[in-house]
Amino acid sequence: MTANIDKQLELNSLIEYSQLINTNLNQEFILGHILLSIMGKMLITKGMVLTNDNRINSPENSYIIKASKGVDKKLSGLSIVTEFPKEPYFELSAIENPSTFLADNGFNFFFKIYFINKLVGILCLGNKISRNSIDKNEFIFIETMLNISAPAIENSMKFDEITRLNNSLSSQLQQLKSLFELSKEFNSNFQDREKIVKLLRYSLLGNFGVKDLVIFSKFRSEDYYIIHSEKSIVLDTKLSEELAGIKEAEIIDNSNLSPLRKLLFENNINLLIPISSNNKVETIVCIGHKLNKTEFTLSDIQFLESIVNLSVISIDNSLLFDEYTEKLKIENELNIAREMQIALLPKSLPEAKGYDLYAVNYPASQVGGDYYDIIKLSDSEFAFVIADVSGKGTPASLLMSNIQSAVHSYLKLYNEDFDIQNVTEKLNELIFQNTTPEKFITFFWGILDTSSGNFTYINAGHNPPILFKKDGSETLSSGGLMLGVLDSGINYDIGTVSIKKDEVLVLYTDGVTEAVNSGKEEFGEPRLMQSVSDNFGYSSKIILDEIVSAINDFAVGTKQFDDITLIVLKKKSG
Repeated sequence: MTANIDKQLELNSLIEYSQLINTNLNQEFILGHILLSIMGKMLITKGMVLTNDNRINSPENSYIIKASKGVDKKLSGLSIVTEFPKEPYFELSAIENPSTFLADNGFNFFFKIYFINKLVGILCLGNKISRNSIDKNEFIFIETMLNISAPAIENSMKFDEITRLNNSLSSQLQQLKSLFELSKEFNSNFQDREKIVKLLRYSLLGNFGVKDLVIFSKFRSEDYYIIHSEKSIVLDTKLSEELAGIKEAEIIDNSNLSPLRKLLFENNINLLIPISSNNKVETIVCIGHKLNKTEFTLSDIQFLESIVNLSVISIDNSLLFDEYTEKLKIENELNIAREMQIALLPKSLPEAKGYDLYAVNYPASQVGGDYYDIIKLSDSEFAFVIADVSGKGTPASLLMSNIQSAVHSYLKLYNEDFDIQNVTEKLNELIFQNTTPEKFITFFWGILDTSSGNFTYINAGHNPPILFKKDGSETLSSGGLMLGVLDSGINYDIGTVSIKKDEVLVLYTDGVTEAVNSGKEEFGEPRLMQSVSDNFGYSSKIILDEIVSAINDFAVGTKQFDDITLIVLKKKSG
């Protein structure tokens, strides 16, 4: 009778136990009651429950202490690596190469907990106070308790997983919100790289407690350089080459450090995140340790990669914006220079009785220093000027304005005693004294007397104009060195030719003969002469237009590099 009552009490206890743990989803509560119930019944002072360690990068046969009694509470969460036997119940002696932790803490009896053939945990028990082995009835009791508990353990694990997923989803939603806000901030500050970096630093500090940040970039460069660093880091060629080998995010620890990683580690850098653009890593963001000393998780790194990508895009945009503003500045300067150049060229050509003349200047994409002028000195005398200033841009235009001003000033003093040789020497001295040594001017000028047809000239290193005659041609090369090369002591020879009826004088700059085609071949003087010869009988305008047409046909598909300037003078037959 007493035995029946004991069995009934035991059955009632099991029912109450089952109701208690199966109506609760708290894994700590469930595992704690399993240990208390079994350890109390068996008079065992040490016990713990292990579950599979499913964390990323965990080694095989790795288990986590999920609950424990009779051992240090700090051991909760500790990972244990041991290959347990396949049997559902075994003792310590049956484990090959057991973890020293098990033996050191006195665990001797092990029961696997199954839920529908799925291992959900391992119960580890120390020795009984009596030092006796577990008998058959005790074994049945433990097995019964574990069978009753298995559904509750499984449900608690699923609940924990759902909770973890919900927390992860909430965290990801918060991260997406943060990324959205950061994206707006980065995009609104793309003109200011310092603000972008500051936003990135605040984001790292707010989300991860990270203070240290170093950014390497090779934007528009073959080698990496430092965009941002508050550390004393000097990047040499070898370190830059090592940076080029970083292709994916990596954690830096203090083992097997390369020179670069050692340098970064010494500067409190813990994480490297490379950012690719067009399948090339052009930016590497180096992030310091968390202030709370915890390690970066995979989720952390993924979120950081998103933040860093946004910031790097904005940094690249800021660099592009700097390039754009610099380009605008240069273009504005070129436009000013171009306007200066155009203002110095004659707006209209004077009429010379008995002569037909035409002139053009076709500027290249960059401002050059071509200058031409035709100035009426008297009813029968005209000055012809053509020059090419070395270099391009505003400096060339300024130098061109100097020569134009000087020419006009001297020609205002023109009379029958005008000494073109002496004035040319003075022009050379003026240019030499007002320019740097690498600046010079090829210069040609001459005086045409329409009443006699005589043309008196000096060629200071310029492309020799060509006088085309019915029976041949003559180049106008008398003169001397180009202007601005030497201070004084240059002798300029005077040349004189007589322009007869139907003869054509062509003055040009090197943009004509040095125009190139797609094969890098120059137009050259022979093609120029052939073009004039083919149109010798036509007006100066037609001759000039045909020269330009021949140049365009020759150089089709290539960019005009230099200004093209031409003056064509033809003596009328009537």
